[in-house]
Amino acid sequence: MVRLVKILLIVLVALWGLIGAAGNFSHINIAYAAVESVTLMPTFPADAAPPWRTASPIVVWAGVALIVAGKLGAAVFCSIGAASMVRQRCANAETFQHAKRYALLGCALAVAMLFGGFVVIGETLYAMFRHPEHVQAGAAAFQYGGFIALIMIFVGQSDHDR
Repeated sequence: MVRLVKILLIVLVALWGLIGAAGNFSHINIAYAAVESVTLMPTFPADAAPPWRTASPIVVWAGVALIVAGKLGAAVFCSIGAASMVRQRCANAETFQHAKRYALLGCALAVAMLFGGFVVIGETLYAMFRHPEHVQAGAAAFQYGGFIALIMIFVGQSDHDR
């Protein structure tokens, strides 16, 4: 039963990544505008803004690419991991543990993108916490990252032989 719950949770992380990436792709102009809004650092007066404040399309597209690639990568690795876990669900503990490797990699990629992209870059470098709309994005990233990290910890725990 626990193995099936672990598989379900990994499938849900894969769906999160797939739905999120599809939403970003289908509304790429909105994703671009959101990242640009952060890099412009609108809460700073022009004369007091840090030197990395920018509207550079290269920087903005890099941010969009980081977000989309993180979600898509998590979806792909979690899908591969879930399929492997399904195939090995009745195997011994060591074999099932080995089957989790891509699922755990997918979760780790999602957490790294959410923490690195939103907390380290967005909030720390670009001061997202100073803008009410940006705070919501940071809170959502924290929420998703926290759930996915907990799922990764739970799924990564060793299973006992049946």
